[in-house]
Amino acid sequence: MSLLICLVLLTGCVNISETRPVPSDAVADPTPLPREVVIAVDQYPHGSRLEWWYHNGHLSTELGREFGFHFVVFKAQDGINEPNVVAQLGILDVDSSTHYEASRADTGLLFSDAGVLDIGIADWLYTIGDNPGDHEFSAKNDTVSLSLDLTTSTAPMLHNEIGWMPTEVGSTYYYSWPRQIANGELVVGGESFEVSGTAWFDHQWGEFFVLGKPSGWQWFAIQLDNGGSLMVTEVRGITGDVIDAYGTYMAPDGVVTHLSYGADSIDVKALDNWVSPSTGGVYPSGWELTVGSIGINLVLTPLLLNQEVLGSLPKASTYWEGKVNVEGQLKGENVFGDAYVELSGYVDPDPVIWREQ
Repeated sequence: MSLLICLVLLTGCVNISETRPVPSDAVADPTPLPREVVIAVDQYPHGSRLEWWYHNGHLSTELGREFGFHFVVFKAQDGINEPNVVAQLGILDVDSSTHYEASRADTGLLFSDAGVLDIGIADWLYTIGDNPGDHEFSAKNDTVSLSLDLTTSTAPMLHNEIGWMPTEVGSTYYYSWPRQIANGELVVGGESFEVSGTAWFDHQWGEFFVLGKPSGWQWFAIQLDNGGSLMVTEVRGITGDVIDAYGTYMAPDGVVTHLSYGADSIDVKALDNWVSPSTGGVYPSGWELTVGSIGINLVLTPLLLNQEVLGSLPKASTYWEGKVNVEGQLKGENVFGDAYVELSGYVDPDPVIWREQ
């Protein structure tokens, strides 16, 4: 998921009661040169500063009631203490236009036998299966609960061709399973539903920082009704200006095309904005997304404006993670689809209150 979590989250996770030296090589690469990503091994945790496993998806019942979800496990470690883990769940009930969220935090990782990894986050459980691309999770609070089995139905997408990219704040490995088959049980509003649908999975790790507003990104994970899958990320630098955009398109036949900012004419145009009543953050809302080299022109419309994720984290770590409708054209043919959009770096941090001496 495109460089998702804010540095504030990292500092909120680690033990800050100890004195420790300030690192002098904060933007050092994980290795002098990128190595090959090996999914069967790299699906499990790394010793990097930041790492996450992320899913979003589009679910429905047999009677056609629709839901959206996102679920993510963040891992942060400082090289001194046990890894700190934060998990978040978001659910959109499309029929009632209601957005639910829940979160948990914990320390450490729990390993199982036979190549299966169980990550326990308090009373939540996330399982990475021994078959690459297969996952399970169970997450809940007093108002919402979701348990899903997820199995991949495509090959993985290694972003930036090799699954590694440098940034101005460090480097990161990044790959996706753009289509997973999802089946499970959802409880919202006191009702229980058997649900099924499609999901998207991202895994990212590396030695990097994310600085927060005005830097940040707009990230799009799009599943088209013709079977194609498109990821596009637009990145803002420390001044708030757009400094890069990149993407990956997997055609229905599995052929992958890697996309870069200028060469492939990636353009993201916000059509409106939305002001959060909770944080005051001003988010773009509604987009026209164009990738000239592959003939894609899409309009993306949020199903609900308020899909902001607070997650009991510091204010500057807040982001918008929402289900959107997709329609437009691909090489002159009409296409439709579903997507999730992520917006990071739009909320001001809480002011620092200095103690009077």
